[in-house]
Amino acid sequence: MLNANTIEHLPTSDNQRSLQLRIYRLLFRLGAHKQFITQQGFGHPALVEFFHLSHLQDQEFTAQLQQSVLRELRQRHAELEQQPALLPLSDFEHAVATLARRIGLNAAESAILAFTLQLHQELLLDETAEWLGMMTLTKVYRVLSTLLDLSENEVRMALDPGSLLMQTGLIRLESSGSHSLRNKLEPFSLTLSERLYAGETEPAMLLQGIITRCTPAHLNFSDYAHLPAVNVVRQWLNYALQSRRVGVNILIHGRPGTGKSQLCRLLAEELQTEIYEVASENEAERPINGSRRLNACRAAQRFFHGEKTLLLLDEAEDVFTESSGALSALSLPVPKAWINRLLEENMLPTLWVSNDISSMDPAFIRRFDIVLELTPPPLPQREALLRDSCGAILTPGEISQLASSPWLTPAVVQRAGTVVTTLSHQLADEKPNESLVFLINNTLKAQGHAPIRPTSNARTPALYDIAFVNSDISLGTVTANLAPEDAVRFCLYGPPGTGKTAWAQWLAKQLGLPLMARKPSDFFGRYVGESEQNIAATFEQARRDKAVLLLDEIDSFLATREEGQHRWEISCVNEMLSQIESFDGIMVTTTNRFEVLDAAAIRRFDLKVRFNFLCDYQSVALLNLYCDRLQLGEPSAAAMNALTKLSSLTPGDFFVVSRQHRVTPFHTASDFVTALKTECWLKKREKPAIGFLH
Repeated sequence: MLNANTIEHLPTSDNQRSLQLRIYRLLFRLGAHKQFITQQGFGHPALVEFFHLSHLQDQEFTAQLQQSVLRELRQRHAELEQQPALLPLSDFEHAVATLARRIGLNAAESAILAFTLQLHQELLLDETAEWLGMMTLTKVYRVLSTLLDLSENEVRMALDPGSLLMQTGLIRLESSGSHSLRNKLEPFSLTLSERLYAGETEPAMLLQGIITRCTPAHLNFSDYAHLPAVNVVRQWLNYALQSRRVGVNILIHGRPGTGKSQLCRLLAEELQTEIYEVASENEAERPINGSRRLNACRAAQRFFHGEKTLLLLDEAEDVFTESSGALSALSLPVPKAWINRLLEENMLPTLWVSNDISSMDPAFIRRFDIVLELTPPPLPQREALLRDSCGAILTPGEISQLASSPWLTPAVVQRAGTVVTTLSHQLADEKPNESLVFLINNTLKAQGHAPIRPTSNARTPALYDIAFVNSDISLGTVTANLAPEDAVRFCLYGPPGTGKTAWAQWLAKQLGLPLMARKPSDFFGRYVGESEQNIAATFEQARRDKAVLLLDEIDSFLATREEGQHRWEISCVNEMLSQIESFDGIMVTTTNRFEVLDAAAIRRFDLKVRFNFLCDYQSVALLNLYCDRLQLGEPSAAAMNALTKLSSLTPGDFFVVSRQHRVTPFHTASDFVTALKTECWLKKREKPAIGFLH
């Protein structure tokens, strides 16, 4: 028989009382004492220390001693159960109680949360629970009911997927298979568990590693001047914060680098509120899957409830589908009802940011208050962005050259500019402007866009005058009647070299508008529907830039649909026709093969202008200009006579021959005319026969 001092009373401060009580209940309510006290002695050295029984380990462990220890431990358990909970709450208990009140957990949910955290923080409790063996979900309900003095129905309701505890994602219940209690109940984050156990109550600290405070923005609202809807977003968020409106969600999407996350941070600064981002990776820097991120978002909504706070969920496209596994390329949708409930009940205004919303269910999209697409800035803003970020490095001509790319985004410019500016001293022997263009071009190519190429003098006629255009209508009169804000669609057709493209360039300069030139190769995509998307994006970009849109060799797209061999070819023609008809700017198309154009395309052009070969007087005037420029002297009568016999001369021929002069210099005007004659002959040469010779 043990005396009264054999088992010392254990201290009941801090977390010890709840820990003792749960260990006692595991031992005596759930039968784990059979593994702790056996005929061979004690089954767990650390538990022996916990109960201050170390002095008994050297004694002979007789059946009488075994029964005495059990009797004394049962008595101590009974006393502990009868003690009123009058002691001050421990730091851990206080932190859990504070969190439960903030989130709105009921008593059963709070008790299960506290036990789960303690199970993962207290090794002794976990190892004692291991004696219960593997358990199914039904056994989990029974064990928790016994340990926490709850009815089994209360446990089931607290762990139901629709309960507040489970919706916040604070704990995860493994519903399938048989596992230990620890593996059946897991906290969302070990960091959260550790900090609650240490008594932390501040939401930002509790969610650190799950939710991160966003850094300040380095853009300003002038960078979004091309998006009037930004002000609508700002005003709506301000109203939502002031009125504490529930279910406020804004979807911001667009190509990478367009400043989506920066806009979110800028909005928070403008509204003088904190903004927190839902992390996409855990403490171990491993990706967090979609449902876990949504759980984190749901938890943050509750944690920060009542505070003036915005929530940001970047890469939102990833949270609406989850990978089905490393060995599968398929994606599994997150349950619709779950997301719909989150979108309708979120307590904090939430900004969802996505690079691509094509995979999102329209049923989700319609639940957002505002859907805002961030497009690359128009030409004036791209130029201003380059001047602000790289004005000390680039010349005005280089700024214009780089700004010509519609895919140039703030992120691309700022990152490349930061690298070159930071290394300016180390790059003293190199040209920083060339390094900057190199970095920007490589980024654009990696994103699948065409690189920015320098303007080539070899492609631009040095002498251009509308007087040398032989068209069937007066283009001078047409230009004089045009205003930059007009909507006119031109189709310029005729032989190559007659000045169709050059006139479009000249027209843009006369109107003071940028020129946006595209070739068929700029539209063709590798995937189904990509070509149509490229066509639509081109017209939209021309609208934003308020540019003259030049489509060269339009016959590649607008040939008669009867000639289309595939469905996608017909689809591209239809998309091009639709965009041409709805375009509200100035558009110029060129073709050398007017006869193959689709009839529906021809009627969509306001003006069909034929560019013909040069008249005799135009040829003579142009020869005089080039001879003067190249210092070849005044043309002889024989040269003039030979020139007027060339019936297929174009301004392009003069330009090509002038380029030849740089490598094989001419000495007289007659040499120049001879070269023109060769060009005309090459254009008229008979095509070689195709087939067998007999």
